[in-house]
Amino acid sequence: MTLPRPQRISHVEPPGSLLKRITVAAPRRGLAEPEGGDREYLAKVRDCPCLKCGMEPCEPAHVRFASAAYGKASGLGKKPESKWCLPLCAGDHRLARDAQHNRNEQAFWAELGLNPLAICVSLYAQRDDLVAMRHVVMVAIASRGLSS
Repeated sequence: MTLPRPQRISHVEPPGSLLKRITVAAPRRGLAEPEGGDREYLAKVRDCPCLKCGMEPCEPAHVRFASAAYGKASGLGKKPESKWCLPLCAGDHRLARDAQHNRNEQAFWAELGLNPLAICVSLYAQRDDLVAMRHVVMVAIASRGLSS
């Protein structure tokens, strides 16, 4: 008794036809602004002093953790809206060993004695006035650790 030979499910493709084409470049996934992206606001945040060391210029550091009290949602791999960013220098934002992105974010803000979401709300409320935004940051720097 002979068993039937297995049959191919798909057609035979010529050698190399399943390889990626060199001429067709895969689309690059850029860091697009989220729905609430506001380039003008981010430019003003860059002109504020760093909340940790007071240095200028700064980078807009997005606060990524969620908070029901502030109505802020979070998602894995999603950049928060621009209104949830604060000024941090490059070192305190991402380069230093104890930077915001190199450790637990909530522990970073707790160590500074700041409520980042409250500062975000105050900063965004003054988004039309750079002098008022800088004042919000300076008051936050001056009040670091006083609430604990």
